[in-house]
Amino acid sequence: MDTLSPTARTWAEIDFEAMLHNFNIARRTGKKVMCVIKADAYGHGAVRCGRFLERHGADAFAVACLQEALDLRAGGITKPILILGHTSAEFAAQLASHTITQTVVDESAAEELSEAAKAAGVTVDVHIKLDTGMSRAGLLAQGAENGMEAAKAAERICHLPHLHVTGMYTHFSVADTPSEDAYTAWQLENYMRVYNYLCEKGLRPETCHTSNSACILSHPETQIDMVREGVILYGMYPDSAPQQGELRPVMTLKTRVSQVRDLPAGTTVSYGRTYKSETPFRTAVMLAGYADGYPRRLSSNTTVTIRGKRYPQVGRICMDMCMANITGADEIARGDEVTLIGGDSITWEEAAEKVGTINYELTCLVTARTRRVYLNEEI
Repeated sequence: MDTLSPTARTWAEIDFEAMLHNFNIARRTGKKVMCVIKADAYGHGAVRCGRFLERHGADAFAVACLQEALDLRAGGITKPILILGHTSAEFAAQLASHTITQTVVDESAAEELSEAAKAAGVTVDVHIKLDTGMSRAGLLAQGAENGMEAAKAAERICHLPHLHVTGMYTHFSVADTPSEDAYTAWQLENYMRVYNYLCEKGLRPETCHTSNSACILSHPETQIDMVREGVILYGMYPDSAPQQGELRPVMTLKTRVSQVRDLPAGTTVSYGRTYKSETPFRTAVMLAGYADGYPRRLSSNTTVTIRGKRYPQVGRICMDMCMANITGADEIARGDEVTLIGGDSITWEEAAEKVGTINYELTCLVTARTRRVYLNEEI
């Protein structure tokens, strides 16, 4: 029996009221909404988030791989699930039996999946992926000549006997960068070339989608049948830059004070002796480290919040602990709650800027040891 309180050490609070607010931003488009909950919902907990979003009207979900899709089905998710990455054709029967939609990225992969489905006596639902400018995966559809080749390949895929093409999509590479709007428009033009060809042939897939999070916020012209809400669902901005806006952050990373210590002048703190105080000082030892998802690269470059006040984190962040300088704060004691990122502390965007990465990499790196605590789940 699990008797340990999830807030006994270090935990991540997941605010479903904030998530619902962000979900409704996508709903305002008037299109179907596919919620992207790959990578354990960007670290927020895919099954719990999926159940909540399904109850509030999510039309579909997207994941990265078959195992993520199976986990959602085992967790009770019934809405359509699209696998964005490649799945080996040998799993055709599992895709069909669990009603999971598979992305096909080229004609040979589609043919292999169709043959495997035939051998298993099933038909597999698929979405065709077009590479309109991301140069990552999909039928190469960049430019007029490649676009027509992609269109003809898509036509042939639509006629494969054991595949049911239910959708076609692409992904924009710079839709979150206003200075690159011309490139986004070019990508959309590339998509529409294939789309129009299939329409002329009477093969328009039921669900055509190109709009990612950045497009939900800034590019209504890309919104066709459905939009894919990823990072903004969790209240983080696609360009990862600190900003004010209507999104509400969903995750807050918290821990507790384990010890308060008074140290003499000249004392150095933590590995490498990177922090030294020339005057007597007081530290709070906190029960969070990089093995919990609190990045080591934030060392001595961030603040934490205790009892509503910010204090500088000092010394290198360790695997399981870190320290803050709380000189003058006589009221802080063992067991006090500490906000590390989110809430009344630094934002995920600010933390990412300090670390040199993007906001949602940080939430993805919050480890399983850090328990998730779900707030407002019953709304």
